[in-house]
Amino acid sequence: MPSHDIITAVPLAFDDAGGLDLDGSRAILEYVAASGVQGALVLGTTGEFPALSIEERNAVAALSVEVLTDIRVIVHVGAASRFEVSQLIAGARAAGATEIAVLTPYYLPAPTEEVFDFFRQVAAEAEGLDVYVYMFEARTGIAVDEDLIVRLAQLPGVVGVKVSGESLDLITTFRSRLPEGFRIYTGADGDFAQAGAAGADGVISGVASTFARPFVAMREALLGGSPDAVVELQADIDEVVGAVDGSPARMRAGHRLAGRRVGGSRMPLPEPDADVLARLARAVPRFH
Repeated sequence: MPSHDIITAVPLAFDDAGGLDLDGSRAILEYVAASGVQGALVLGTTGEFPALSIEERNAVAALSVEVLTDIRVIVHVGAASRFEVSQLIAGARAAGATEIAVLTPYYLPAPTEEVFDFFRQVAAEAEGLDVYVYMFEARTGIAVDEDLIVRLAQLPGVVGVKVSGESLDLITTFRSRLPEGFRIYTGADGDFAQAGAAGADGVISGVASTFARPFVAMREALLGGSPDAVVELQADIDEVVGAVDGSPARMRAGHRLAGRRVGGSRMPLPEPDADVLARLARAVPRFH
């Protein structure tokens, strides 16, 4: 039976000059900690990781483990080079993390054998940590097909995969070929209700970082076998997914509307316009 896990993909707070705001980030993490989800992925896409230094990422890893004491913490340590990944693995270890996610190499093209060798080295260095392959071809340009994920799943310590930007059909294909107990998470927030039937163990959701309530309610309905409630709750999921539209800037705007000082974006992301802010303002009292 699927566990229907909700793993929140956490955005970060920045000050007006673009500096990392650890106090504001703590406030977001405290919301996540109390929101009823099963875990958090920190320093992923919604955390704007490409714009952070190694020192900043390691500081966020330490803060996350400190704050999120009662739920799982998956620290993303992916980078464009093994040199950087090595330093980030060390930072995750020092923080006390036990789970890491690793994006495929990106920017320059990497053939399949190079990608496999990259993860082989990562898995060896991360001995003792649970490793998740993080695949997001739309952002990295690097594909992970079913043959490659089957090979990666055989590496010691590799326990799961996060699949972003792909349909549930690919997850079903993966599940048919991967060993029992290998975890598969989708990054498609809106497909949470259907993900279990497709073979996923749950969702890694940026939207839940600001609007956790409908996801938690949906999980309860799924675990309770309440199909009517699932249908009704899908409208709430659709509303918050549409309002956020995958944007860390909109996630932060929701926190700002809820009274947290979280600043703006470090990366060049558009801030929500008046119509989007009004939609988020309607959503906060209902779904935050």
